[in-house]
Amino acid sequence: MGPKRYFKLSQIFFVNFLLLLGGVLAVASLVIYFSIRQIEETQYVNQLKSEIAYIRAKLDEGRSLDQAAREMSEIMGRPLRVTLIAMDGTPLFDNEADPRTMDNHAGRPEVMQARREGFGTAVRYSHTVKNDRIYAARRILWHGKPAILRLSVSLDTVMSDFKTLWVRIALIFAAAFLAGFVISWRVRRNIDDELAKITEYLRQLADRKYGTKFAPGFSAEFRTIGKLLKKLGRRLEKIEKKRRKHAARLRLIGKQRSDIISAIGHEFKNPVAAILGYTETLLDDPDLPLPVRTRFLERIDQSGRRITDMIDRLSFATRMENSEIEPRLSPFDFGEVVREAAHALERKYAGRGVRLALEPGRIVADRTMMAMAVTNLMDNALKYSDDDIDVSFDGRRFCVADRGQGIPPGEIDRITRKFYRVDKNSWDNSMGLGLAIVNYILKLHGLHLSVSSEPDKGTTICFDLPAEEANQKK
Repeated sequence: MGPKRYFKLSQIFFVNFLLLLGGVLAVASLVIYFSIRQIEETQYVNQLKSEIAYIRAKLDEGRSLDQAAREMSEIMGRPLRVTLIAMDGTPLFDNEADPRTMDNHAGRPEVMQARREGFGTAVRYSHTVKNDRIYAARRILWHGKPAILRLSVSLDTVMSDFKTLWVRIALIFAAAFLAGFVISWRVRRNIDDELAKITEYLRQLADRKYGTKFAPGFSAEFRTIGKLLKKLGRRLEKIEKKRRKHAARLRLIGKQRSDIISAIGHEFKNPVAAILGYTETLLDDPDLPLPVRTRFLERIDQSGRRITDMIDRLSFATRMENSEIEPRLSPFDFGEVVREAAHALERKYAGRGVRLALEPGRIVADRTMMAMAVTNLMDNALKYSDDDIDVSFDGRRFCVADRGQGIPPGEIDRITRKFYRVDKNSWDNSMGLGLAIVNYILKLHGLHLSVSSEPDKGTTICFDLPAEEANQKK
């Protein structure tokens, strides 16, 4: 057994509309047919009544039945059968048959009704002239005696007039059916077009092409369907965007994890190797002189502290990126924070100097975070240059300038990314987190980092700070 075949909605509409229209026209045809036939028969009966009165008047004028029948037929333009019947049913005269050969008419319906009521009618088959006829009979006096004067006309004549009228009606019905066919065909075509639009739009939605234009307009129902589908499309687009963002976030998380593992593996290799090397030397040679042993232990301690510092930086950057840290705002002297950081870095980088040009200025910010940002900027400048660095603060703008190798123009936008370093082949104990942490801290304070650099000439990094008064006004 094959799959069930389904018809299109437009085909169902088209066929059912034509069947309904055809059925209505057929029923209407039958009703009109019998109604008009009845009207025609009634009209002919009334005409026969008038004709009986005319012939009766002609008889009173002395004319014979035969003469009166011929005159009446000429006036009406159709054959008219005239019969005179005695009260006992015996035919006395008939202009189309020999009354001597005719059967007794006492049992004819129109004759019986005329004897009872004075007038009778019937539509029946005539055995005498062998055709269907309409009869009208009236009781009259014939030579002083009661008799039945009956007139009849062939039903073929009636049907001829009826057929002429019916042909006209049939033509009107045919025109109506043709018009209905054309209209339904156009409606079917419009429905097909609208359904094709809907199908294509759904196909585009299935292909995730949410920007496809869709404008149904054949009927209010299709407009409603169009609005609902557009709403569905917008909802699916939002869901798809969320899905993409989620997927992108998962990819970012995966990349971050990969970067973390890669950075840890790369950056921890040197300090771990140093620790292992010095430790192995100490274990293999227990007779090492005390100064050498002390120097090795100091190197091991330094490497361990570097690892701890890198872990702390990584943890801090991750917590800030995940919005787990909120700044604790308080007023403080920014110049004092800069001087403390410079003093600590001059001890770290022996023989290097930090030239300060500071003006008084109090700000409202997280002091610990700002200290970290200032320290990272100055530490970064010292790492990537061999000369002293210049640090300035004019009460509003803080800048750190070095005369190092500089940053290529195409890489300036990347330096604040996690794990990014201009010199990827050196180990500087930063894992490429210094500027990333600075950028996070500034964003938490609503501030922005600006970088200007020229290769082989140096780099200047600045950011503007809100004064204490500005924060109080806010």
